[in-house]
Amino acid sequence: MRKRTWTLLIMGMFAVFMMALAPAEISDMVKKADDLEDIGKYEESNKILIEVLKADPANKEVYWMISRNYYNIGDSLPGNKEQEKLDLFTKCEEWARKGIEKNPNVAENYFYTAVGMSQIALVKGVARSLGKAKEIEKYYLKTLEMKPTYKTATDSTVANANFALCQYYRKIPESSIMKLLFGTRGDMEMAVKTCSAAVKELPDRIDYNKEMGVVLICRGNRRNNPNDIETGKKWLAKAQTFAAKTPLDKIDQEDAMKVMKDPKLACGYSRVKQEEVSDSQIKK
Repeated sequence: MRKRTWTLLIMGMFAVFMMALAPAEISDMVKKADDLEDIGKYEESNKILIEVLKADPANKEVYWMISRNYYNIGDSLPGNKEQEKLDLFTKCEEWARKGIEKNPNVAENYFYTAVGMSQIALVKGVARSLGKAKEIEKYYLKTLEMKPTYKTATDSTVANANFALCQYYRKIPESSIMKLLFGTRGDMEMAVKTCSAAVKELPDRIDYNKEMGVVLICRGNRRNNPNDIETGKKWLAKAQTFAAKTPLDKIDQEDAMKVMKDPKLACGYSRVKQEEVSDSQIKK
């Protein structure tokens, strides 16, 4: 009984300490969590963010930052870890949706809701998840409409949303049947345009350079344009020239080499799995 009493007392004192954190201390913790994410220490980042949440449940940054870490952890796993990926991407979506409930004016919450949904769709298969496509597009577009201001030397919500839309418009079928059935469709010109916007804002991002190469090669394959394919290969080669700082950077550089060696992979490429959706799959 005495041991339990002391345990409860210590827990209570810790709770009071967390609640008593000054705004400046909370801000420093959020900054530290952001810095850890930037170098690929996603679990350590989330531990800090959970403590911030206990001290400041209304914090505008904490929900989407936790969501971002779950996305990063899931995307870093090997492709054969499908259930683990699904669990992590589900947490990504759930935390971002909590953020929308708490802070509906924070663009990043909508962005990472769409990210979670997109990654779940990739794991389950794009062809099986087309019913979610319009909602995913809506959240990415809403992110940009809200004109988010989050930007660091290596990250930017505006750039990320353009990057995500690029992948979306590349992966979703371009056909009119797609538009008729689901209210949205792929668009290779929009894919190139949005990826160009992302890489223009943060030109040293390995993933953006990789995607610029992938989308150009994909457009070249679909439009029978050798110039696009050759230009795309140059972007993939450029992605190799940057120093990898995170596990995802290394994956992106490896994947860039795979697409460079086999350009036919471009249209169906993603970190999660290889899948190019045809009209026959849409109608099923």
